[in-house]
Amino acid sequence: MRCLIIHNPASGPRSDEIFDFSRALAEAGDEVVMRFIGTGMEPWDATKDVRMFDRVVVSGGDGTISNVLDCIRDSHVPVLVFPSGTANLFFNNIGNAPEAAALAKACREGRTKCVDMGELYWKDEADETHRHGFIIIAGTGFDADIMHKAEANKADMGEVAYFLSALATLQPTVAHFTIEHDGVVEELDGIGCMAGNTAVIQNEINLFPDCRMDDGLLDIAVIQPVKTVELLPTLVAGILNPVGKGLGRPQFTIIQTKEAKITCTPSLGMEFDGELIHGSSNVFGARVLPQCLDVIVDDFAKL
Repeated sequence: MRCLIIHNPASGPRSDEIFDFSRALAEAGDEVVMRFIGTGMEPWDATKDVRMFDRVVVSGGDGTISNVLDCIRDSHVPVLVFPSGTANLFFNNIGNAPEAAALAKACREGRTKCVDMGELYWKDEADETHRHGFIIIAGTGFDADIMHKAEANKADMGEVAYFLSALATLQPTVAHFTIEHDGVVEELDGIGCMAGNTAVIQNEINLFPDCRMDDGLLDIAVIQPVKTVELLPTLVAGILNPVGKGLGRPQFTIIQTKEAKITCTPSLGMEFDGELIHGSSNVFGARVLPQCLDVIVDDFAKL
């Protein structure tokens, strides 16, 4: 077996566990290649020959995972996600057993599930269009503000940094969103607009109860105009009822679609999978890239 491991050594608290994984994986006759992304090697450089391998392992946080998977989409090489980051939300949505030995066993067995990615495209202040794939959530407004304020502390504080930054954003900016989808135009006011490919966040809270990474759809969610403290009942409801069926998500208006164009007035900050976008304008869109990844799963997977 030829296996390519792409690792971000600056990813987070579990970074060194990838070496335990590689020792558990390797057998006589195997070729295991490790590439370390960062200064001097970008994800595109590390993945340009990915089709020459039987397996690819991506080790890092959600930002690293998102960047690498965007490079290898549609290659259909079985890919194992290894959780080395702070939150590891995409890995948690897959649901594999997290131990290095268990992941090595799943990697060798190579059982896969085809899943979707989202694609975000936006215009910058010079009216030029950019794009990037995303695996969890992309959006503008309240969630981008949280990511921005948590950026300086997430390496030291982990997931706590996100909760503290949310509590520090007591009066989120209210914007007007024009959402074009499926031949329909909807006008909504809110403090944020998110496109979700997966929806389970920290504490196993499912933001969008019907969102799946293998349904060929995105969930476009507008957070209604509320103060941060008014969102707390929704978070508590999520903790008590993570799947969200009985208690609902009263602060969200949710649209399921394959593609949507969103105009935001005024322009707010944007992010995808925890990565901030700088210099964006007030127009962006999102679409689903159906079944473009072959993700390795085990018996514990939620897919």
